[in-house]
Amino acid sequence: MPSRRTLLRTISGVASCGIAGCTSLDRGVDGYVQLKSIEARGGNDQRPFETVLRVMLSSPPGASKPKLTHHQDQWTDRFDTPHRPEVSDALHEELTRAFDTVKYVIGICSPAWADGGESVGCINDSTTREDFNLVQVHDRVRASTDGASLSIRSVDGSWTFESG
Repeated sequence: MPSRRTLLRTISGVASCGIAGCTSLDRGVDGYVQLKSIEARGGNDQRPFETVLRVMLSSPPGASKPKLTHHQDQWTDRFDTPHRPEVSDALHEELTRAFDTVKYVIGICSPAWADGGESVGCINDSTTREDFNLVQVHDRVRASTDGASLSIRSVDGSWTFESG
C-alpha cells in the first residue's frame, strides 16, 4: 500500500496537469466586439480613470456605423477614423506622456457568457494595445479572459445580428 505522502504527491501532480491542460486548451469563445475605450489617469492611483475615447455598438445592433459615444476633443483628431480607433506607436507615446496610466479596454459579448436567461453575456476589460488595434466594434471574434484581461484569439469579419 502506498504511503500517504506518495498518494498526496500523485493527486497533486494529476491535479496540476489537469489544470495546466485546461488552461493551455483555452481557445476562447465566439462573440462580437461591443465596446472599445481608451481610459487614462494622471497623478496618483487614487484618481479615477477618465475616458479619452469610447466607441460602442450601434443601436440597433448591426447598423452600419459604430457610435462614438465619448471623446476628448484634444485627442479625437489624432485618430484617422475616430469611430474605428487604432493607436499608433506615436499616439501611444503621446498618451503615455500626457497621462501616468493608459488603459485599453474592449468589450466582448458572447452567447457562451450568457447568464440568468440573457441571450448573451458581456465582459468589458483591459487588453493589450495590439489586441485593441486588432478589432473594431461589430467584429466577430474568438476571445478569452483570465478574469483580469481579455485576449483576442482571432477575428472573422462582422457579427451578423438577427433583427427582431
